[in-house]
Amino acid sequence: MNKTKIEWCDSTLNPVVGCTYGCEYCYARKMNARFKWIEDWNKPQFFPERLEKLKSKKSKIIFMNSMSDIADWEEEWIEEVFKAMKNNPQHKYLFLTKRLVGAYKDIKYGGNVWLGNTITKQSDFTKEYGRPLGAYRFYSIEPILEPIRLPLNNIPKRNVQWVIIGAETGNRKDKVIPKKEWIDSIVEQCRELDIPVFMKDSLVSIVGEENMLREFPEDLRR
Repeated sequence: MNKTKIEWCDSTLNPVVGCTYGCEYCYARKMNARFKWIEDWNKPQFFPERLEKLKSKKSKIIFMNSMSDIADWEEEWIEEVFKAMKNNPQHKYLFLTKRLVGAYKDIKYGGNVWLGNTITKQSDFTKEYGRPLGAYRFYSIEPILEPIRLPLNNIPKRNVQWVIIGAETGNRKDKVIPKKEWIDSIVEQCRELDIPVFMKDSLVSIVGEENMLREFPEDLRR
């Protein structure tokens, strides 16, 4: 496992590297171009030996796919990863995907698994499946590229238990700087249903240090 600058977890572990989604702002693809972990970023590769690192006795919140989208994972990869997670229940495991529909529907979960969807703009929302048994759901709205209206009225509260918000980082030519009112609107929507909000450091210059929220769901508190 690697220590990480991602504020909402303790470590990252990437048994799969690579993604087929093709986001123009993708930090992971840029890092791979620098460090050459895999030859073709668009052809994800599995590194099962990395799962040995889960045997750490200290309980951690681990982001399992900061360098991939779990929707790209082969079924055999998922089975091997989730077996290793089941054998190491001391940790809490978080996953993200940009494919809302279907990415998680066939996975067998344990209670220490948190499954999330990355949202950047309103059109990212599509018809959702309900919360899988034994799992949790959250949204990572990063980078936020436009005003977002969460479809919370159409989703049972139990299906969305956490919202993370962050701005685009880096120096991309067309980089989007979110407006404060976009952030305030998301917070207000979450407050209506008592959903915890976690703001990443990239929002400090937008909302001000005094307004930063660092909330965790009760079942995910460190």
